[in-house]
Amino acid sequence: MRSLLITLFAVLISTACATNSPTKITRYMMNPWEKDIGYAQVVQAGDTYHISGVTCGGSNYQQAVPECYKELQKVLDKLQLSVKNVVKENVYARDIEQFKAQIETRKKFYGNTEYPAATWVQVDRLYSPEHLVEVELVAVK
Repeated sequence: MRSLLITLFAVLISTACATNSPTKITRYMMNPWEKDIGYAQVVQAGDTYHISGVTCGGSNYQQAVPECYKELQKVLDKLQLSVKNVVKENVYARDIEQFKAQIETRKKFYGNTEYPAATWVQVDRLYSPEHLVEVELVAVK
């Protein structure tokens, strides 16, 4: 009986330890230049995907904003995710009022429903001076 209890106790402990295993982290480099800069386009931790900011430029926000969301859609597609998986959006714009003027483009990206939590920040400059806006996402599968 004592040996049965010890065996049962050992099984319970090993099962408990197995459920506390560390979260698997996977890094996806989607562009050849990411290694040169030192980042991954996407880092997956368990079922959560952290999508690095996509920067877009152009002569104005009417060109830049749709381009950012088009590129983000490509990233989501590669990960077999949809906009419904997006739970957080961070936007960095050099002119927040110009970004806000493109709100309908953003809303269309999200299907005009089920928007994520969001933070929008105006900044002086992005990675390259020609970039007007950068959008990063967090999605959960």
